[in-house]
Amino acid sequence: MGLNEMQRHRPTRGQVLGESRTAYTGRRIGSRRRQPGEPCIPLDTARTLINGVIRRAGQLPANQRLSLAAEDLHLQVRKPSFRRLIVFVIDTSDSMGEGPEAPIRAGLGACFSLAAKAYLNRDQVCLITFRDREARLVVPPTDSVMRVRQQLHRLPVGGATPLAAGLQKARQVISQARIKNPGVSSLLVLISDGEATAPLNNGTEPNQEVLAIAEAMARESIPALVIGTLSGRQRQSVMSRLAEALGTECLHIQDLHAKELLQHIARSERSRSP
Repeated sequence: MGLNEMQRHRPTRGQVLGESRTAYTGRRIGSRRRQPGEPCIPLDTARTLINGVIRRAGQLPANQRLSLAAEDLHLQVRKPSFRRLIVFVIDTSDSMGEGPEAPIRAGLGACFSLAAKAYLNRDQVCLITFRDREARLVVPPTDSVMRVRQQLHRLPVGGATPLAAGLQKARQVISQARIKNPGVSSLLVLISDGEATAPLNNGTEPNQEVLAIAEAMARESIPALVIGTLSGRQRQSVMSRLAEALGTECLHIQDLHAKELLQHIARSERSRSP
């Protein structure tokens, strides 16, 4: 294979910024033969040259250059450095309360369990909180689960409930992660009582705004785990409708233990598998 033929298989700029970009991520674990029609990225240069030399050993005159054939080309094989990005979105508004029996305590307990599982799976994690009139990215995507666990111990509670802002912030984080690494999978974990009181845009109805963002996230195939903290008749809140808009079910923190949470996640992943 000469230079002209290799150039015909060079990726376009769009491919480098899109799907083919995923081939560069993660730890290198080997190489494989390039399939016909595939771009020559990421090329395993050493393996390719060695194959060419071995194939033409003893066949080339001293003054003739080595030319590569299509069967000489090998591509690098890489293993992703993490399996998934888990985005925790936690309601820390006044309605989540304080004290040992407050809903926020149960919600944080669920986060601790999921963070421990994320550590074992080598997932990345991210922490977003929302209160008053804004959502905060407390811990950007990281493979240090300990950073999230440390922040969970020091979250301030109080103010209004900008649920739409929390969802919108999570949507932005997941979108940016997908651009950076198109092969990444994601999971939104939302913990709230669902009592949205502060809209993103003045003059809009908070709950309608929340549902509109949730429907947009569903169209973008963002899997979610929705955990409500209300009990009794209060359970029929916007959280149930929010879960439906996201294409999932609403779980209730009072009914869940760590093992059950992980089972729900596993079932959700299986149902979304191709």
